[in-house]
Amino acid sequence: MKILKQLLHPRRLYFPEQSVDEDKLPYLIGSKKTIKEYNNFLERQESSGYKYQRENNGDVYIIDMSNEEHDSVVGLIQRYFNAPNNNIIFDPPIGVSGDRFHFNPLTSELIAPDVAVYPNDNYVQPPRIPYPGPPPGSKQGKVHARIICEIGNCQSTENWIAKCQLWMNQVYVRYVLGIKLHTKRNTRNLQGRYHRSMTANLWQQGIAVPQTWDFGTLQRGNNVPTACNAPNLPGFRIDIPIAQVFWDPPIHNRRRYVPRDPPAITDVNFSIDLYLIQQEVLRMQGN
Repeated sequence: MKILKQLLHPRRLYFPEQSVDEDKLPYLIGSKKTIKEYNNFLERQESSGYKYQRENNGDVYIIDMSNEEHDSVVGLIQRYFNAPNNNIIFDPPIGVSGDRFHFNPLTSELIAPDVAVYPNDNYVQPPRIPYPGPPPGSKQGKVHARIICEIGNCQSTENWIAKCQLWMNQVYVRYVLGIKLHTKRNTRNLQGRYHRSMTANLWQQGIAVPQTWDFGTLQRGNNVPTACNAPNLPGFRIDIPIAQVFWDPPIHNRRRYVPRDPPAITDVNFSIDLYLIQQEVLRMQGN
C-alpha cells in the first residue's frame, strides 16, 4: 500500500504505516523534498505526536516522538507559564500554547516548539503585514512568541541543542528553555523508580552561553547522584522575568525601553522547580 501511494503521488511525504520504534530514530520518511512540500506536509498534520526535520538536501526525518513522560513535562511547563494569569480563563494577558507554527528564522520552513509563550495582542502591536513583517509573527499572523520551550526525548542531544539555538536567531524570542530527557538507566532509586539523567539549558537573548542544570537523579555520564533531591531548592529553580513576555521595542522604537507587566500580573518571575519536573518524569516513565 505504501509503495502504491508513492507511485501515485511521488512528491508527497508519507508517514510509515506502522509505529516507529524509538531506537530507529532518526527515521527517513522522504527525500529531495522542497520547502513548500515540507511545509504542506506539516500543515496537513497527517500524524501528530512526532517532530520532523528537513535537511538541506531535502531529506525529511522523524527525529523525536511523544510519550507519557514527554507529554507530562510539556503539560507541567505550560502550567508554570500559565500560573501568573491568576485564573483568567478567557483572553489572558499571557498566552501559552504548543505546536504553534512559526517560520524558521533562517529559512521559510515551518517550525513549532513544544511550548510557546507570547503576549496578548492587547499589550503589544501585532504584525502589520504578513511574514516576515515587521514584526515577524506566527503562521496565523499572531504576535511572535517571546519564550520558547523545547523538550528533547528520543532526539539526540546535539539536535535538541541546535533546535534551541535556532530560535535565538529571532530577536523577539527573549528566552529559550530546553529540557533533555536522557535514556532511562537500569538501576532504581529508593522509591523503586528507574534512575534517569536530565539536563536543562536556558538561553537568553544577547548572552552566548546558556545556564545549565544537571537535575536528574544521577549525573549525566556517571552514577553520582545530583543535588536535585528536594523541592524548592534555589540551585534548581529557573526564574524567567515575566516582563520579557511583553518585550516590544523594535515596534515602538523607544529609548531606554523597559517592558512592563499588565496590571493583572502580580508576580515578577516565572519560577520553574526542576525537582518537580524530575519527579514528573520518574512518575510517568513506568516501572
